[in-house]
Amino acid sequence: MDDDLKINIEGDTVVPEELGRGGLKLLQHKDCYKLDTASVLLAWFAASFSRAGKSCEMLELGSGTGGVSLLASARCGNAHIDGVELVELAYKVFCENIRLNKLEDRICAYNCDLRELPPEIRNKAYDVVFMNPPFYDGTKGSVTDTGIKSEHESKARFSEQGGLEDFIRAQSLRTRTSGGFAVMCICPDRVPEVFGLYEKYKLTPVRLLTVHANASKPAFLALIAGKKGSPSAEFKVLPPLFINEEGSSALTKRVIHIYEEEHDDCFI
Repeated sequence: MDDDLKINIEGDTVVPEELGRGGLKLLQHKDCYKLDTASVLLAWFAASFSRAGKSCEMLELGSGTGGVSLLASARCGNAHIDGVELVELAYKVFCENIRLNKLEDRICAYNCDLRELPPEIRNKAYDVVFMNPPFYDGTKGSVTDTGIKSEHESKARFSEQGGLEDFIRAQSLRTRTSGGFAVMCICPDRVPEVFGLYEKYKLTPVRLLTVHANASKPAFLALIAGKKGSPSAEFKVLPPLFINEEGSSALTKRVIHIYEEEHDDCFI
């Protein structure tokens, strides 16, 4: 952490951390949803649907403090990214992260409800729309059960501010009809629900990748991509991604490549 760059946000002092890609730094507030494995993998997966060497318009729905958008910008040097966040505190941190990294010309933050997007976003069609929607629908578990420590984080993890269908509807509406991609991460047991909503909102599933702690563990995360305007697009289940070597805390070679090396994946 860089102690020379302390920033005051809502009365709390926040110190930037190294993001580990492109020399970027990240501010994370204690009351906001933190960058985690799902965030890093979502940025990688979303970036893999950007065509190398071509400009790319990207939109993140529910961007939180902006960590995923920052990582995606580092992976896709040709991308312009709009990020939508409802929770005001997270939005303020997102704005500070853009300013801190001097990315004002490449990332724009919007403090709004994804069900009521501003004209600047409603009037655009995006090549890639990515999101980490609420994992919980509000009927299962509780804030205590999930380890969530604040009201701000609860809003990010539960669906009071817009459920999975709201997210997918907004995603479909903003994805470019001529072959744009809708990308998301979700808990695996909601994959059938996602596919049902994709059918309802004219998105064709094209990729599914499950993520596991190791080869003997069930999946804890699913990465999904759908394509707009391509009802006959081919669907592929990608080889599973294992985070750790079996019986060890060591990262697998594939994960080290994703975390540390230059972005060279392309799932298009």
